[in-house]
Amino acid sequence: MAVEEGQVLPGRALPFGGRCRWLVSLDYDETLRCPDPSQPVPAAFYELMREWRPLGVRWGINTGRTLPYLCEELLPSSPFLPDFICTCERYAYVAQDDGSVQPLREHNARCHEHNMRVRELVRPLLHAQLSALRLARPRLQWIVAPTDPLSVEAADSATMDSIMDFLNPFVAGLKGVSAQRAGRYMRLADARYCKGTALQTVANQWQVPPENWAMLGDGHNDLHAFRLFPEAFCGAPSTAHPDVLAWMHRQGKYVSSTPGVMEILRAWHARIMTEGEQNLS
Repeated sequence: MAVEEGQVLPGRALPFGGRCRWLVSLDYDETLRCPDPSQPVPAAFYELMREWRPLGVRWGINTGRTLPYLCEELLPSSPFLPDFICTCERYAYVAQDDGSVQPLREHNARCHEHNMRVRELVRPLLHAQLSALRLARPRLQWIVAPTDPLSVEAADSATMDSIMDFLNPFVAGLKGVSAQRAGRYMRLADARYCKGTALQTVANQWQVPPENWAMLGDGHNDLHAFRLFPEAFCGAPSTAHPDVLAWMHRQGKYVSSTPGVMEILRAWHARIMTEGEQNLS
């Protein structure tokens, strides 16, 4: 079943009783996602989320992907839905009491309106820059995304590094606009919205403060969120972009010795359990 942006998702999140105390927010590509397309999310991860349910932990996916692109891969292999999904670094979907995961329609409509305004204003400026890029660096391989004139897809992450070196001065001069980048993908968007603000919108539904969040990610759009909410637990896999790893090490944040999320999640769990024991003593 195809799922479009703005729709209620098919399926249900796990039943949840009591107060939501903790939020786990996970980037999808290169973080939660495994290379195996038949089981993109490890079975052990779902077991862990089920095990942590009585502790008041809700979890979700916070991605730059669109909802259709995420769901076509995630849903067929998922035993249950996330408690929340944030797409395109802005749109939010949240589990209701019956387990259905529904869009936050007012928030999402506002995001869409603001970003369409940015698209109208910035599109000709960006495309002029891209024409200059094509002339200056003709060997770089990239395209403008067919569905979004403010999104650029490069051949690989290293190529996007070169593209951003060229575009960064231009982006810095755009008032109220930010570049949201994940690996070889980049989109220009309204600067009021990012993965961090999307997660904050979700957290407000359950009144969970940032110090009770665990944010996991590997890309520049995750780094944007980490910087916005440094009081949260921030974790990156060993395969994160060098810019992300450098910031994490400088700030004393958690960098795993392995790809994926399991090591990071266990480290976070050990920390909150230790802090809980200290608070009770």
